[in-house]
Amino acid sequence: MRTIIYTGKGGVGKTSLSAATGLASAARGHKTLVVSTDNAHSLGDALDVPLGPDAKQVRPNLFAQEIDVLTEMERHWQQVYGYLVSLLASQGVEEITAKEVVILPGMELITSLLLLESYERSRAFDVVVLDTAPTADTLRLLSFPDAMEWYFTHVFRMQRRLVKVARPTVGKMMKTPLPTDGFFASLEELYTRFRRVREILTDPKNSSVRLVLNPERMVIAETQRAFTYLCLFGFPVEMLVVNRVFPPNAENSGYLQTVLSQQAKNLGTIQEVFGEIPRREVPRYPEEVIGEERLRRLAQDVFRDEDPTRVFASQIPIRFSSRGRSKFVSIDLPFASQEKIEVDMRGDSLYVRVGWYKRALLLPYAFLDSRVTGATFRDGRLTVEFQSPTEPRRSRAPA
Repeated sequence: MRTIIYTGKGGVGKTSLSAATGLASAARGHKTLVVSTDNAHSLGDALDVPLGPDAKQVRPNLFAQEIDVLTEMERHWQQVYGYLVSLLASQGVEEITAKEVVILPGMELITSLLLLESYERSRAFDVVVLDTAPTADTLRLLSFPDAMEWYFTHVFRMQRRLVKVARPTVGKMMKTPLPTDGFFASLEELYTRFRRVREILTDPKNSSVRLVLNPERMVIAETQRAFTYLCLFGFPVEMLVVNRVFPPNAENSGYLQTVLSQQAKNLGTIQEVFGEIPRREVPRYPEEVIGEERLRRLAQDVFRDEDPTRVFASQIPIRFSSRGRSKFVSIDLPFASQEKIEVDMRGDSLYVRVGWYKRALLLPYAFLDSRVTGATFRDGRLTVEFQSPTEPRRSRAPA
């Protein structure tokens, strides 16, 4: 199953692009599902059809779905959901309130991952397009399988053994219910499914992320950080879609001259920051992109006559790793020569200059207490080494 994830800062046009991609994919004969994982759903508005928690056919070969977390938990998380509700009820919380309280922030994202695994396992669709929440929520969504891995490796089995021992003894004297075997079995099943999700999302042959941005400084900065963290977690970014670009022949008024000048500068920054990642630019339209006709025009402007589901790039260009006190950033520079490479670190960014071209890489927070100790270039790949300090950084004493 081909999985395409659209993400970016709120309001950049992810939903329109997801819907347009779905229409273009379905037109080529792929059985396609577009899923909205944002709790502020607007996919139905873009397609101009009412949608609900189940996959609904809206065009030939095209299905759409807006996730409802309460429905999904009642269907698929019955043991976990039921225990949490009974736990709150035992503390005097009314049942209706308890059902709402257990819907924790981010549950929409988690249920969307489980749905993705379910669709992949059942082979229900050829293509699934995820219209995600804004960038920060999406990064939490994509990193969730790693968090589950840590919990099950370090906590789960010990916790299960302790509850098994406590249930026939202290459990009989407690008003608060202890988790049942069914609860732990459900958690273990979830863990197994999330491991599979991790495999699906990090398979560059079938799954990839497309970053959507507008040519604005704040949006570029957030997209830059998102790109860094997607690389950190091993998710292949195959395309940038720069949306709402004023055409260069826009009316030559003083206002638009200023806007176009700033836009040209920001487009240059996008080129500098993201290098050779495939990039498409979409014009700013005079009307909202709502309805099939306008969505098809958007798809044509993005993909032209190409299949929107093909993998446009499968290489992960930046990798982060660590060994002992050393951390490493390795960057693909396939056409560079060593004598033309310069490396510099300023603030929270690593700057790599290759000839006339400069790349600014916003580093993960784990790298910010380290200093660059060396760089090597071999077989078209630059590796920069960072060394952590031997002692934690101390705050400066007040003057």
